[in-house]
Amino acid sequence: MDDQLSLFDEIPDKNEHAGSPQESNRKFCTELEEELTTIGFAECTDNQPQIQKYIKRAAYQDMYGGTRHSTFLIHHKTKGLLRIEAHRQVQSGSVDQKFPFFYESLSNAPEETVVIVFDGKGYKKEAYNWLLTQTKNHTNKTFKVFSSKEDFLSYLIG
Repeated sequence: MDDQLSLFDEIPDKNEHAGSPQESNRKFCTELEEELTTIGFAECTDNQPQIQKYIKRAAYQDMYGGTRHSTFLIHHKTKGLLRIEAHRQVQSGSVDQKFPFFYESLSNAPEETVVIVFDGKGYKKEAYNWLLTQTKNHTNKTFKVFSSKEDFLSYLIG
């Protein structure tokens, strides 16, 4: 019987969100990038991407006046330039404390439309509702907030 149990120990754990929160977030951004290329976007290194292209880690000024790098800057064929902040939070943690930072910093971004994409449910519902209310009431910019990668991709395709 002990010999049989060792077989189970050899089966790798396939937890897709294993690792530190930073590793999990990097994986989410990589997954999102793979999906972008699948639906027809291509990476470029220009300061401003051409139509159907994107750049990674596009710099802009955050709420403190420092340099922040968004996950992507996408040039969509009909939606124009979209600055994207993507974040995965599988377990409860401090991501909801970052919502005001995301909101205020993206308010400073030069693009008219800014997007926040989340993955996982590790944030407080009240914090998410706060973010939705703030972004809905913002008058100088169009905010799009997605609770999943799939909803975001549907927005891009639709």
